[in-house]
Amino acid sequence: MTNRENDLNFLWALRQLVKLSICNIDFSGTGLDLSAITTTLHELIVTNCSLKCVTQILGVGRLVSLKRLILTHNNLEHVDEKTMLKLKELTDLQLGYNNLKSFPTVVTRMEKLEELSLIHNQISVLPDEVVQMRSLEKLHLDNNVLTELPEYVTLQLPQLRALTLENNKIAPSAGQVGGSRKTRSKFYYKIGVTDASIAQT
Repeated sequence: MTNRENDLNFLWALRQLVKLSICNIDFSGTGLDLSAITTTLHELIVTNCSLKCVTQILGVGRLVSLKRLILTHNNLEHVDEKTMLKLKELTDLQLGYNNLKSFPTVVTRMEKLEELSLIHNQISVLPDEVVQMRSLEKLHLDNNVLTELPEYVTLQLPQLRALTLENNKIAPSAGQVGGSRKTRSKFYYKIGVTDASIAQT
């Protein structure tokens, strides 16, 4: 970015733009206006920009072709449902290193989502709605404050192949690491504060 950090209207001419990365700029007061960006954008990265909510990114709901959205290292406290549900093609969503205190249930209604990262937040509970994520292949929840891992996460998500939960507050007995908890074949997960892991083949 240049000194035109709060004016991205010049990007309207980039009709073939498919990836945009904006980092290390404070948009907490003004918000980030992407209303002039082409709707063909496939990947958007906005990191370390002091955003508190997704709606501070004006025009993001127009990006109907977006497949990957990375909003890490911000100050996000919630995820706007109306905005996110417009991103129907999204397959990869990364919201790590924010201030989320609860699991953003809107993601359970994003039918094409394959990878979700919520690492380094303050999430304490996984909602039952998680079982609706039928396309989810990778779920990363490391460094939160989860106290238990519901069994349906490992058994009822048909496409899930990787789950990481390191550095939460889950007791070893809750995750059955090294124990007899049932998992599907070709499933891998990590849990606890060490590198203890189980790989099913």
